[in-house]
Amino acid sequence: MKNSGKPLLLFFLIYFIPFTKVISSDVEFNLYPNEFSLGEHAKLEVRARGDKPFRALQTNIKQNGVRIQFSGSGTETQIINFKVSKSQILNFYVSTEAEGSFKLPEISVEYDHKTYSSPPISFKVSKKSKQSQNQWFNPFPFEMEEDVTPESPEVSFHTNKSVFYKGEPIVGYFVLYYNGYRQPFLERDPNQSISYPYFLSETLKQVSVQIEPEVLRNNQLKKTLVYDKEIYGLTGIKAGKFQIGKTKFITGDSLRFNSLQETVNTNPATVTVLELPPNKPKEFTGAIGNFKLNLTEIPKTVHKGETLYYEVTVEGEGGYEGITPLSIPNSKVQVISQSRTKTFRKLDSGEYGFYSVVKFLYGYQTDFPGNLQIEPYHFSFFSLNEKQYKSLVLTFPEISVLPEKRKTPEPTKLSSKSEGGPSIIVLVLIAVFGILSYVGYRRYSFSRQSTMFSEMIQSFGKKRNVFLADYLEKKGIQKDDTQFLVNLLNNSDKLTPEKTFKNLSKQEKTKVLVLKKQLQNKE
Repeated sequence: MKNSGKPLLLFFLIYFIPFTKVISSDVEFNLYPNEFSLGEHAKLEVRARGDKPFRALQTNIKQNGVRIQFSGSGTETQIINFKVSKSQILNFYVSTEAEGSFKLPEISVEYDHKTYSSPPISFKVSKKSKQSQNQWFNPFPFEMEEDVTPESPEVSFHTNKSVFYKGEPIVGYFVLYYNGYRQPFLERDPNQSISYPYFLSETLKQVSVQIEPEVLRNNQLKKTLVYDKEIYGLTGIKAGKFQIGKTKFITGDSLRFNSLQETVNTNPATVTVLELPPNKPKEFTGAIGNFKLNLTEIPKTVHKGETLYYEVTVEGEGGYEGITPLSIPNSKVQVISQSRTKTFRKLDSGEYGFYSVVKFLYGYQTDFPGNLQIEPYHFSFFSLNEKQYKSLVLTFPEISVLPEKRKTPEPTKLSSKSEGGPSIIVLVLIAVFGILSYVGYRRYSFSRQSTMFSEMIQSFGKKRNVFLADYLEKKGIQKDDTQFLVNLLNNSDKLTPEKTFKNLSKQEKTKVLVLKKQLQNKE
C-alpha cells in the first residue's frame, strides 16, 4: 500500500508483527523474533482462520538443541477494513541451550481433522545481552548499551473519514508515532479534556484499532502505537471545517532504565463537515443512514372512549440523533413514550458500523363508534448510499371502533340469613385458602422461570454485544430476537438475573422463555 501518512483503519486484535511468516490456506506458522539472545526465547504462533476444531498434536519437543513448549491457546476476532473474521491461536515457546543458527523442528497441529506441519523456519541465537534481564542487584543505575537518542514522539488524532455530512457518525482514535522506544507506553493526561467542537462524542465498546506497524511520516520511517483504550464515535452537529482531538498524552519507554516520561500535545485532525443538500422533504428531521419503517403493534378493534395504542419502529444503519417523532396536528394523537438504542456491530452488508433502533408509542383517543382510518405515517432520511433524500410512508389498517362497553351489573347481594347457604366462616376459609394457593403458585412459577433465565445467561458465558450476536445467529435465532437478547444482557450485567427478569414485562418474560427453549433444542 502507499504510505500517505494517514493510516487505514484495520479493526483487529494483534500483539506483534511477525518477522517470519509462512502462510497456508487455513493455518499460519509465525515465529518472532527470528533473532534473540541465549537465555531468552522466541514465540511460535500457529493461527487457524475459522472456528472449526483446532488443537496441538505435540506439546513438548526437543530436537537438535531446540526446544518447543506449548504455552496456551486463545481466540481472536479480526475486523479488517470493516470485514469480520475469526481466528484460533496456539502459542509455543522456542528456546535453545547454545548460540548459533538453527532451524525450527517440525511441529504438527490438527485443524478441521486435517494435519498441518510447520516448515523449517530459520532463526539465530546470539550471546547473552550485555544487560541482564534481572537488574535487581545491578549496582550501576544506567544501561550498559549504546546510547540511542530517539526523536521526539508524536501523537495525532485520526478519523476514518475527513469529509462527511452533518449528522453522519464517524470513528476517531489516537496514534503514537515514535522511534527508539523498545516498548512504548501511552496514556492520556487525566487533567486534560479532549476538544471536539460542534461534535457529539461517545466511547465505543468492543472495538479495537490496529494500523500499519511502520509508516512514512514527514519523510521519516516511524513505528506506530494506537491508543485503543478510547475509540470514539463522533457525530458532527454543525457544517464547517474543524480541528478535533486536541489534548495531551504522557509517553515513554517502559523497558528503558531511568527513562523519562514526556508530555506530548496531540496533533488534531482537520475534518470538513458538509451541509446536507437543499430541498429537504417536509418530514426530514436530520436522520442520516439507511432506515426502514415498521408498524410493530396495533389492535384490530377498540371500544369507544378507550385509547388506541400503536407502536412505530424506525431502524437501520446510521445514528439515531436525527430521528424524532412525527409531528401530528391531530390533538387526539399523543406520543406516549419512546426508546432509542445505537450499537456498533456487524451490518447486513457484512461491514461494521452503527445500527440504531428507535421506537415511538402513540395513543389515539377514540370518540365515536365505526371504522377508524389513521393518517399515514411519514418519515424521511438522507441516504448515504444514494446521496439523496428518501421518504417512507407507513399506512395503517382500518380499525373497528366498537360501541362503548356496558358496565357489568353488580350481583344481587344474598341475605346472610338465607336458608341452606354455607356459613360465613367456611366461605372465608375457602377464600383464604384460594388466595394462599394462588400466591404460592405465582411464587413457584416466578422462581422456576427466573432460574431458567439465569441458566440461559450462564450458558452465554462472557459473550456480549457483537460476539453474542454472532453466537445467537449461528443458533438460528431471528435478528430481532438476537438484538433483544443482546440489549437485555447488557442491562443484566448491572443487575442480578432475578431482578432483570422481574423488571421484564409479561410479554418480554414469555419471549425470553420461548427463546430459552429454542436455544435448548438447538443444543
